[in-house]
Amino acid sequence: MNSAANAVISAENLRFAYPGSAPVLEDVSFTAMEGEHISVVGPNGSGKSTLFQILSGFLRPASGRVLLGRADIASLTPLERARRLSFVPQDIRADFPFSCMEVVLMALYPHRPRLAATSAADIELAAALMRETGTWRFAEKNIMDLSGGERQRVIISRALLQAESAASGGCGLLLLDEAMSALDIAARIDMMKLLSRRAASRRAAIIGIHHDLHTAGGFSSRVIALFRGRIAASGTPQEVFTEAFFKDVFSVRAEITGGGFLIRDVHG
Repeated sequence: MNSAANAVISAENLRFAYPGSAPVLEDVSFTAMEGEHISVVGPNGSGKSTLFQILSGFLRPASGRVLLGRADIASLTPLERARRLSFVPQDIRADFPFSCMEVVLMALYPHRPRLAATSAADIELAAALMRETGTWRFAEKNIMDLSGGERQRVIISRALLQAESAASGGCGLLLLDEAMSALDIAARIDMMKLLSRRAASRRAAIIGIHHDLHTAGGFSSRVIALFRGRIAASGTPQEVFTEAFFKDVFSVRAEITGGGFLIRDVHG
């Protein structure tokens, strides 16, 4: 599993700074393999969202590179990137009155000829994913009429369909930038379980930014922690989430328990 042939995306020595500002990222390197479900965590301002903008190709690093499979992402067109990765941003807007099924089926646009008709197989696959994400009951509803959490689940359904279509060609990647922030705890747990299942069974990698550390720790195969623009820790949740980690990265006192951890106080 740990071979270059199984690498879905690799970040190599990334450095980035916005104009007139100190570097946001410094020497960030990691590889996501097929089947991995990775959570990226860290305090506000640690560079998480900027990292995702670079991984998705929206921003270019000052130095270093991102490889999508074996291709430098900077060499790919937006259409080529869309065929190989799907990205769910923090700010999920719905500006046009499409039905939720129409929104999910938009995931197929990069993978089929322009103006091609939607097939019965496409609809069946989209419906199956919507059932898994608990959004099938919204299929014919106007997406603008949904709550924030409901809308997030529809957009994640679309991203899963896009990633699965990419995975059928040998490489699938799903990037989630705090995409579950509006979900209640039950919906968040269900979604994390679903993501872990899809990663393990679909030859894809899923990488998500999470502020809920219990969610990240309970359902991820690996945790990558950013602190002041650098990788502070990387490993299984059990390896990363230690009392020293919580003190040094989040400035809180934590008690490590058999089932995870408890945050006790702000470290003074």
